[in-house]
Amino acid sequence: MDHTIQGSLRLPGDKSIAHRALMIGAIAQGDTTIDHLPDGGDVETTIDVLVALGVTSERSGQHITVHGLGGFHWQTPANALAMNNSGTTTRLMLGLLACPPAPLLLTGDASLSQRPMARITDPLRLMEAQMATTEGHLPIRIHPVRTLHGADIQLTVASAQVKSGILFAGLQATGDTTVTGPVHTRDHTERLLQKAGADISRTGLTVHIKPLQAPLQPLQIDLASDFSTAAFWIVLATLLSDSQLQLPGLSLNPTRTTLLDILVRMNGDFQVVDFPQAAAAEPMGTLQVNSAKLTSTTVDAAESARAIDELPLLALAATQAAGRTVIHHIDELAVKESDRRAATESILRSCGATIDRQGDSWVVPGPVALHAPDQWPDLPADHRMAMLQIAAALVAGAPVPTTVPPVVAVSYPELTYDLTKLVTSR
Repeated sequence: MDHTIQGSLRLPGDKSIAHRALMIGAIAQGDTTIDHLPDGGDVETTIDVLVALGVTSERSGQHITVHGLGGFHWQTPANALAMNNSGTTTRLMLGLLACPPAPLLLTGDASLSQRPMARITDPLRLMEAQMATTEGHLPIRIHPVRTLHGADIQLTVASAQVKSGILFAGLQATGDTTVTGPVHTRDHTERLLQKAGADISRTGLTVHIKPLQAPLQPLQIDLASDFSTAAFWIVLATLLSDSQLQLPGLSLNPTRTTLLDILVRMNGDFQVVDFPQAAAAEPMGTLQVNSAKLTSTTVDAAESARAIDELPLLALAATQAAGRTVIHHIDELAVKESDRRAATESILRSCGATIDRQGDSWVVPGPVALHAPDQWPDLPADHRMAMLQIAAALVAGAPVPTTVPPVVAVSYPELTYDLTKLVTSR
């Protein structure tokens, strides 16, 4: 069965930006308003954590107003702060709560409790934060300290979450803080902090932040659509013949759109058909995606770090590209919400693709005619892996699903409706 995609789709707001805007709104002086807020479970976790810390808000549909505390004036929560399955909430909140008024306990679900947290707690300890992990994982106890101290932090892992947590801690420190990473990573935190009035700048791979001298200013933003969610549709519309899809209001922040750069190199066909003024300093516009016959490429480590959430979908695209695609720096996928490295391999191999792991790299020859297996491999409860399986099934000619795994609601509760609206069979 062949499928094609035709139409226009405004996707949910970018949850990476949503987390950060909610947190900055919580410590700002005044009311922050956010429109096009996504409904996913991770963003709900951030809202619930802020409520437990004394932050009030009103929400109506996709609009929320956050009443800022005017600084780091947290209320002591009655219970442990439940991070559920949200790694972004956890790593950013560790920085935001690095100098609490009373002891705090952060917990997570079974999956999140296996994810590495020393990569953020170790740098925060260099700033004199007192944090006790459970062998480098959640649960984590945070103890009050008199003050944090600015530091020069050198990161060995490319992580926008870690960088952001350190920047939030730097706002509370005495003295300046710098964060230097191995490559550029998404810069939503820097853009939003600058818009809110923080003294923050970047030189090369180093971000420099000064302690707050006055409360942050509240934000009024309309969130751009989430690029990582859009990647599902970008890859599908590229691979399914005779497709033409428009994605209005899409985040086109260059630290997020590396997947497009790679696909263009592979002969992908995209046009930005309008590029309105940025919202909250975030560039956004309408992306048109046309089906294309792809060719192979090599994805270097820096590109993989910037496109880490999209690498599984890129591997699917590589199965349909002429030649031998090599994707470097895949090991970081093993410590996401699940072992996405192993799950991607299982999904694609079950469809008849070849994907070889060579050290920290994938080698994917193509094109290969995929087929939907009689039985899919057992997968962890991971929204991106569920979406990869759906995409692979559609490329393989399986019927358009009328239901999707519940875990997809973490980032994209509307997926079932959008599939039935946009994907047609021929």
